[in-house]
Amino acid sequence: MPIYPYEKNGKEHWYYAFEVKDADGKRKTIKKRGFDGKTKARKAEAEAKVTWERGSYIDPSKVTLGEYITKWLENKRDISLETRSTNEGHLRNHILPIIGSIQLQKVSVSDIEKLIESLYDKGLADGTVRKVYNLVNTCFKVATKKELLIKNPFDLLEKGDKPKKGKAKFDYWTTDEVKHFFKVLDHRQRIMFVLAIRCGMRRSEICGLRWKDINFSNKSLSIIQTLRPQQGLKIGTKSSASSRSIALSETVIIELQRHRKLILEERLACDEYQDNDLVVCQPNGLPVSLGNFDKFWKRIIKNTGMRYIKFHELRHTCASLLLSAGVHPKVVKELLGHSSISITIDTYTHLMPNMQLDAVNTLDKMLN
Repeated sequence: MPIYPYEKNGKEHWYYAFEVKDADGKRKTIKKRGFDGKTKARKAEAEAKVTWERGSYIDPSKVTLGEYITKWLENKRDISLETRSTNEGHLRNHILPIIGSIQLQKVSVSDIEKLIESLYDKGLADGTVRKVYNLVNTCFKVATKKELLIKNPFDLLEKGDKPKKGKAKFDYWTTDEVKHFFKVLDHRQRIMFVLAIRCGMRRSEICGLRWKDINFSNKSLSIIQTLRPQQGLKIGTKSSASSRSIALSETVIIELQRHRKLILEERLACDEYQDNDLVVCQPNGLPVSLGNFDKFWKRIIKNTGMRYIKFHELRHTCASLLLSAGVHPKVVKELLGHSSISITIDTYTHLMPNMQLDAVNTLDKMLN
């Protein structure tokens, strides 16, 4: 059997190679490397021969990047439905139109540079550019590891040509703006905005919150369930740090009790009420529609006459107001459910200029 050993990084690997004739009678060699065992190589060779004889064999050297990365993404199992949907969007909108038709083995450094340039030309945020870049780079790393490529073109990029990790930019409302917002806001889902601004909760956490997750006696709530665009209601959170307990102020307790009264009235009035125990729900008890959420938020902005910020930036508003008031970053980190305090500090460091001054002044008082 045409199975051959070779050495790579001090370890023995195997490859198969066999000759065939194409439709024109020309001889060609079918070859594949990267097997860590002789048995695996022999089994793969047998499958390749059967596939060739059936006429469905695809020469690895002829596979385009678009064909390979699409198949690779389809077979990827270690990502959530939301991440998969996002990646498919990046693939469809940004990757395939620029370099998708190039043969995988012929993608060059200049092609990668062209992709990066096209992303910036579209005016995409630095974070989005890096996500697209990392998606393609990871795909090429896998292809290189499987020895479909001799060299990963990403490794040849100059450091200055790689997308830089830009600092996240966000907007938030001031104290006066928040006061005005709640003064003019008149909506059955008012509690949604109360939880976002006063508790720093994410949209998925607010829309998945159940009444049984709230302890009115202890004035706290627990983040246990979330509502996701692709997965719907799901037990579990974004990360282990996101699963947390949040203390509730007297104002939030009053708002929750007022909202609970409304929900009980709607339940009695609706003959086909579907009780999911949700705090934020439609009048019939079903979860809110995340597909129309942006339009819903823009209507709220229009009806209240507020300066536009993204709904997620209500969470930033909560953090910004707390830090500006001198609350310790560790407390804010725990409230928001960040995985580490460095994320909190890196994101909001520009809001804490007085903290350092307060620290040195305190030291002055101690030593003088």
